[in-house]
Amino acid sequence: MFPAILHSGQGPLVKNGPVTTRLVSEINISSDTQTFELGWWMKREQGWHTYWESPGDVGVPPTIEWDLPDGVVFREMLYAPPQLVKMFKVFAHGHKNETLFICSFDLKRKLNPGEELTFQGKASWLACFTTCLPTYDNLEITIPVEKEPEIDDRWHSYFQDFRNEQPVSPPADWLSQCNAEIRKDKRGEKEFVIFRFPWKERGPLPTFRFFGDGRFIRSNIFQIPKKRSATNGKELLEISMELSYWRDPKQTQLKGLLFREDGWPSKKSNFYKISVPII
Repeated sequence: MFPAILHSGQGPLVKNGPVTTRLVSEINISSDTQTFELGWWMKREQGWHTYWESPGDVGVPPTIEWDLPDGVVFREMLYAPPQLVKMFKVFAHGHKNETLFICSFDLKRKLNPGEELTFQGKASWLACFTTCLPTYDNLEITIPVEKEPEIDDRWHSYFQDFRNEQPVSPPADWLSQCNAEIRKDKRGEKEFVIFRFPWKERGPLPTFRFFGDGRFIRSNIFQIPKKRSATNGKELLEISMELSYWRDPKQTQLKGLLFREDGWPSKKSNFYKISVPII
């Protein structure tokens, strides 16, 4: 447990066009710290969006090129779960309103209380509404090294919300009943991947959306689940998705996130992480 001590964990605010952003931390760094997380907080004006790591048919994801203190190594950036966004008439995968991304680092040297570590990053993002604005700006935050961990109450709640919303792995028995199959339309002009997953519930179907990794499937499509019975008598839902022109034809797995609007049973997240063989 972290002590409830206020730590001012935020860098300078940057306002560029419709996007306001800054680097934030939920906790300072102690002399025993070996791994560390920073948040990239971003707020977009009404109507504007940026893009997810797999944006779909259009878009470019936000990135940061880091300039780090000695002994600090960047590991990865986790994006907030995707939302369905629209650029003119094209649906894509992105983020609206306010989100947090989490960047993780490894600390490879002994730190001393009293030090200050300054993290600098050259950030880039594409913001779109009725037009698109490619943007580049510099972000910075300085984190003190203390003897004991100290948390920032405000930003700690943002980090906790981010972790609670992260996609989760589905139950193994559920995933084992999923499958994906590629088919052509009647004219043989377009190809589709049919994703099937088990369904036992009664009543109206909730809203589902499959967010594919990379550019394997098109984002500018409606996804309407249909019920069908499997050969063993179990009921399945299937979603038909048009394959992208830019896909890798050698891809053998359907990968992505399956969103369920009302949340998955016994799971806090609305997203299942999916990876199934294509038959």
